[in-house]
Formats: sequence, structure tokens, C-alpha cells
Amino acid sequence: MKDRIKKYVDNLFSEIYETKQLRELKEEISANLLERINDLIASGNSEEEAFKKAVSSLGDMDELVENLKKASQEKLQQNMFEAEALDKKHLIAYITASAILLFGIMTTGIVYLRNKDLMATTGTLMPFLIVSVLIFMYFGLTQETKHSYGMRPGRALLYCLATAILLFGIFSTGFVYFSGRKLFEVVASFMPFVIPSAVIFIYLGLTEKNRTKMNDVWQKQWLEYYSDPKAMMIRGNISGALWIFSFAAFFLIGFTVGWRYSWIVFIVATGIEVLIEGFFMARKKG
Repeated sequence: MKDRIKKYVDNLFSEIYETKQLRELKEEISANLLERINDLIASGNSEEEAFKKAVSSLGDMDELVENLKKASQEKLQQNMFEAEALDKKHLIAYITASAILLFGIMTTGIVYLRNKDLMATTGTLMPFLIVSVLIFMYFGLTQETKHSYGMRPGRALLYCLATAILLFGIFSTGFVYFSGRKLFEVVASFMPFVIPSAVIFIYLGLTEKNRTKMNDVWQKQWLEYYSDPKAMMIRGNISGALWIFSFAAFFLIGFTVGWRYSWIVFIVATGIEVLIEGFFMARKKG
């Protein structure tokens, strides 16, 4: 029954771009419907009868939907001409991350000038770089701007977790490489890090929702384009596989041919990503 209620409420507000306030409203309506249905069932109604009566008790929702659309449009137009000031929490976080990074760079420079040891220098930089990157990422993803809504904290933490695993793997693999180990040992040391991080990134990519603040025209186009979940799943799988192979090729070329050439992989991958997006857009229009 919960799934049926969720589907009904989602369809009710399907033409409105989802915001935090709309999610809370949908959750409240769903909870009220479920409570009402349970009461009706307890009174002797069947599940089908209880559902129909509970939905009827909501009344005409058209006015509410139109008001929400109007309010969203007015807020969008207002935000377009107003600067979005950073809240205190994000401001402190960005300053803290910058301070950590700068302190790490200076400390790393001192270590290098003193020891001339690349591994010791890299090991000194690693914790400062990873921590500062994760702070920037988390608060950057959860920040609401005039063009986009902030990401949910739980999803942002998953992105940070995947990034932390990947960064730690890159540093660890670098230590293995510069210690003089064989290539297969270097690649093997990277696998335990790249595989779980790639899995998390693919999951997040497949379940990601557009957070852009859109007007009615953009919203309608977005809903039409992304209304096919099967196509989006295929699109996400192709994209995820592309970037997994790209990272693998980056390290393979770097360790075997040279790091000066390995970065070309990402330019090629970006071009392929654009072609994939163009293919799916053309397919949708066709």
C-alpha cells in the first residue's frame, strides 16, 4: 500500500520540480493518506475502497498544484536577480578547508626542502589534501545557489566516501610505484580502491536527480527527456563503464608510457561522453 500511495502522490506533483519543501509536503500527504486508509480498513472497508475514499477525502488538489507552480516560478525569477549569499556554515567550512590546504602545502614544502624525499613529501601532503578536498566537496554539493538546489547530506557523504577511497588509493598506489615494485603489483594495489569507489559513483550516477532550478519551459523539457528510466539506466551504465576504463587507461599509460601522455585519456573520455549524451538526445527526439 505504501508503494501505491507514493506512486499516487508522485504523479499528483509530477509536473512540479522537486524541492526540499515539496518533498516534505509529499511525505506529509503520504503519511496522512496511509493513516486514513488504515483507519478505513480497520472500520471494515477493503483496501481498494479505503484507498479511493482516502484519496477522495483530499479534495481537489488542482489549486494547490497551480499555487506551487506559481510560487516556484516567482522564486526562480527572484533568484535570477539576487545574489545568493553564503550561509555561515558553508562560509566557515570553505575557510577551514582553505586553511587546511594552505597549511598542508607549506608543511609539505618544508618537508621537501629539508629531506628531498619524494615519498615523505607526498605522505605529508596526503592527509591535508584529502581532508580539504572532502570538505570542499561536501559543502559544495549541499550548498543551494540561485541556479541549483543543494544535495541531500546523505548523498553528499556517499560522494565524499567514494572520493576519499579513490584519493587514498591513488596515493597508496603512488607509494607502491615509487618504491620500485613491479607493474602488476602496482595495478593490483590500486584495484581494492578503484573498484568500490567506481561502484559507489555508478550507483550515485544512476540514482541522481537534476537539482537545477528551472522555469516552466525547462522543467517540461527535462521531464520529457528524463521520463524514460530504462534509457537513463542504460545511459548511466555506459557512462560509468566509460569512466572506469578511462581511469584504468590513465594509470596504465602513466606507468607504462609516461604520465605526460596519460592525461589525454580524459580529453578523449570527455568527448565520448558528449557524443553519448548527443546520441540519447537525438534518440529521444526521434
